[in-house]
Amino acid sequence: MVDFAELSQIAFSKITGIADNPSLRYFWIYILFGMVIAIVAHRLRGDNREFSDLFFRREVWLSRSAYNDYILVILNPIIYALLFSWIFSYLVFITPLISSKLVALGEMLPNGEGSIGIAIALTLTLYLVNDFMRWWLHYLQHKIPVLWEFHKVHHSAEQLNFATAERHHPLDYLFFAVGVVSAAAVVNGIYIGLFGDKLTVYQISGANIIFVMSNLIGGVLRHSPAWVSFGPHIEKWLISPAMHQIHHSSDPKHFDKNMGGGLAIWDRLGGTLYVPEQYEELSFGIGKETSDYRTLRGIYIDPLVKAARLYWPGKKDWTKDHRQKEQH
Repeated sequence: MVDFAELSQIAFSKITGIADNPSLRYFWIYILFGMVIAIVAHRLRGDNREFSDLFFRREVWLSRSAYNDYILVILNPIIYALLFSWIFSYLVFITPLISSKLVALGEMLPNGEGSIGIAIALTLTLYLVNDFMRWWLHYLQHKIPVLWEFHKVHHSAEQLNFATAERHHPLDYLFFAVGVVSAAAVVNGIYIGLFGDKLTVYQISGANIIFVMSNLIGGVLRHSPAWVSFGPHIEKWLISPAMHQIHHSSDPKHFDKNMGGGLAIWDRLGGTLYVPEQYEELSFGIGKETSDYRTLRGIYIDPLVKAARLYWPGKKDWTKDHRQKEQH
């Protein structure tokens, strides 16, 4: 039987999390730090326009695109809970499975419990593996046509605001989340198997401390109208908000660039890095197809139909230049 009280709580979890969940990119402290950074960056750029006129434009926060973002923030957690929660209940067994295998092999290393060095190593490893997986899975979402059909929902946003971070088709989210959660479970299993189950991960209110630090330098602004660049030297190493906005750009020269989450090294190694030399005026969306995603049917149902059509008999060359064909 469906517990509607629980569903209501789930539906608003992403909103209430603004106040008490540091694992969300739009946690209130991140928003506060982000706004200060955005204002400073705007003034340093010497833009003669008022910051409030740019950041709080009506089309950014009250357009059809924005309303769809807000609706998905509410609906998607319910869909995830009803359809996919059972999948993640199985993923938790990855950690004890791996750790038990290592223990059985006699690979347990001494002096792991309570070690500051091991705690730091685990914290760093979890962050690095998570960050790499976010780049790699994102890369696959762009390069594999059937995955791109679902990932288009995120890129169909015509304006970027804080809620756009949650604009995903449920199957797009499922693919990404299963990969990230599984990788973390493997890392935990290896460390527990080698050093015991009394390990400490350095966190702030349940969020990896490195994740928190990366969000304090403007992570929330990745989906926002504020252009914040760290400069070309730093952006060879860190993904700035401006670099992620370029990732959402409808300009062909920006296609499939800057897929990383926090670190830019994965994009640099994978040949997908684009470092802006100066401020760039951007428009967002996926070309002519953007209008297909202005309704809930377009967001939830049409990607399923388009993905199925890829495998219908007679469909040719579906792996070649799929994005360029759709843009023009």
